[in-house]
Amino acid sequence: MKSIAVVLVFCVAAMFMATVHASDLTVFESKKHGYSIKLPVEFKMEGSEDKTTVWDFQPGSAPAGAAQSEPATKEAKKTGLGGLIKGAAGGLTGNAGKAGAADKAAPKQELESALTISVNWVWMPDVSSATLFETNKKSDLQNIQSPDPDYKDLVVMDKKNGYSIEGGSAYWYKEKDKTDPSAIHRWHIKAFGNKSFYTIGLCGTYKQFEKWGPVYEQVIKSFKLIPLEGNK
Repeated sequence: MKSIAVVLVFCVAAMFMATVHASDLTVFESKKHGYSIKLPVEFKMEGSEDKTTVWDFQPGSAPAGAAQSEPATKEAKKTGLGGLIKGAAGGLTGNAGKAGAADKAAPKQELESALTISVNWVWMPDVSSATLFETNKKSDLQNIQSPDPDYKDLVVMDKKNGYSIEGGSAYWYKEKDKTDPSAIHRWHIKAFGNKSFYTIGLCGTYKQFEKWGPVYEQVIKSFKLIPLEGNK
């Protein structure tokens, strides 16, 4: 019975972790530009939606609205100058050890390079989506197959392969591997439909892709075209 209980606990924990992980993405829809995409909740839009819309996240940054000096400010209001002098003296003696222990227990997190996701929309009513798809895919495949490629791993996106894209043609590919873990690395989607050309970029350092690569794959699988307002 004990072993069964342990198994049940692990199953419940796994279900909880899966639920939490699934809720880490939030849907963004652009009816104006005709697409939908799921984004990590940590990513915030720069400015407002436009022909090029960008979301970013800088790991290690303080949460929005955090007030680092609030405790000291409240203390100053309560004690006045005399209290602050007395507190400072105490800090040099008995409280110094406590402060030092707290600093060691909670080291400051260093800022990493910003991660970004961008969607660029271009209106192209005079060229068929099929032609744009085939022309761009051929060009990128030629780059991949060249003696000195910039890209690799081109994958055509469709429902049967687990992607959400429909009503248009799309593929994604990666920049080739980097030797410097701090170098900027990118994955790209190119999608065609709604008489439009969509370019999606997912960016970070090569090292950051070790953690964020699986998340970016979920973002890529979520991308799809939706009816574009005014498109006839």
